[in-house]
Amino acid sequence: MSQPAPLHPLEKKALSILLKSNDLQLEELAQRSGESIDQTRRVVEWLRAKGYLTVDIRRRDLVAVGPEGREAALRGLPERRLAIHLSSLTSPTPLSTLKAQLDMDDPTFNAALGRAIRSGWVKVERSSSGLVAHPLSSPGPQPAEMLLLSLLEKPRDKASFTEEERTIISLLSRRPGYIVETTEKAVVVHLTRRPEAGELDFSEVVVLRSDQLQEAAEGRLKLSKLDVTSQTPVLHPGKEHPMATFLRTVRETLISMGFEEVDGPLVQSSFWVFDALFTPQQHPARDMQDTFYLEGVRSTVKDEDLVDRVRQVHERGWNLGSKGWGYKWSVSEAQRSVLRTHTTAVTIRYLFQHMPDNAKVFSLGKVFRNESMDSTHLMEFNQIEGIVVERDGNLRRLMGYLSSFLKGLGFEKVMFQPSYFPYTEPSVEPQVYSNKLGKWLELGGSGIFRPEVTAPIGVMHPVMAWGFGLERLAMLHFDVNDIRELYSNRLSWLRRVPQCP
Repeated sequence: MSQPAPLHPLEKKALSILLKSNDLQLEELAQRSGESIDQTRRVVEWLRAKGYLTVDIRRRDLVAVGPEGREAALRGLPERRLAIHLSSLTSPTPLSTLKAQLDMDDPTFNAALGRAIRSGWVKVERSSSGLVAHPLSSPGPQPAEMLLLSLLEKPRDKASFTEEERTIISLLSRRPGYIVETTEKAVVVHLTRRPEAGELDFSEVVVLRSDQLQEAAEGRLKLSKLDVTSQTPVLHPGKEHPMATFLRTVRETLISMGFEEVDGPLVQSSFWVFDALFTPQQHPARDMQDTFYLEGVRSTVKDEDLVDRVRQVHERGWNLGSKGWGYKWSVSEAQRSVLRTHTTAVTIRYLFQHMPDNAKVFSLGKVFRNESMDSTHLMEFNQIEGIVVERDGNLRRLMGYLSSFLKGLGFEKVMFQPSYFPYTEPSVEPQVYSNKLGKWLELGGSGIFRPEVTAPIGVMHPVMAWGFGLERLAMLHFDVNDIRELYSNRLSWLRRVPQCP
């Protein structure tokens, strides 16, 4: 049978106090021990882990006085002040004069007069000069005033009131600013295991000095044993959000592969989001139910030659040997502003601005889709977009880049399926294998930009491109089944995710 863990002097002090009282609130235990509330809280947690005590959270409904109740406690209820003042006058007093003498506003005076009349302290009659008040009695201190005065000194637990006091509190609660009710949480410590004989011996040494070793060896000094197997409280220190860590890992992986990050605005013109990517203006992706359009905000593209080349590509293929889409392209439609639906708008603008012969860039940022949120869809999420411009760029090299990237994120099994995407040809769909689910999972799209995309912006070499939502990757990385869990801020999940997987 294992020996009980030795007690720290602070634990001994707390147990000595609890042996006399058994149950104490945390604040009272701290006060009696002379320690700070934080230190006492730690000691209580140590003792709880060792089985000496339990902790209970009790809620108390407290009743206190509000600002108007404070004035009534110190000066008396308005109706009694009115009756006493009226009794001190030698003749009936017009109501307007009485209100001015008492320095009360209309609502307070009218309410006080009504209560004084109902209490039989005052009566009001009509005279030639208008309504006048007559005193009937000069009342003494009222039970409500005495109760307010006691609450002013110290708020009371609602459960401690007598039936008569509850009635008074109910009536006072109808007056604005008289009564304030709050809920207080109290941490109560219960002693559940009494320490054994000798455990509270304060003669033991727990902070050892070198000159005491000889005394201990000679038996003249008793040293406290150290239990290196004793449990310690679980700590939950602050740490970086798992998604922030994952996004940083994605960035670092691509940068280690020689990529450079580029960024762009969240609000883009339809020209860069759709038209420059050879997406027809009748495409379903441009419908209102899929895209967030900004009302009253129009965007323009300053390079008129670029706009004309894109128009020709859409209408009849320009000079690329393509048939285009065969419709009348609208510059007005291209000027509509949208919340970007993908980060390809950033990389395509980079290509136009730099027209590189060689480039390796990526864009990581928020994108927006007008979709209903469910376990696999968000209206706002992060997308990773990468492009590589190389003279000898081809599909095999693209798959090599993607394989290296995904394996850098911890996905060992990667494969590609032929697919179709509007602005890449050929196109493939990268997939990774989930050991937990036992199946391959789709990630997004990739391929070689079509000439209808690259030629109008002046890029002559092949452009290898890919893009997919990072939350889907994060679901696999963190073993989450519901995409909303990534941003729910549920403490149990945030604490469970390791900071350094």
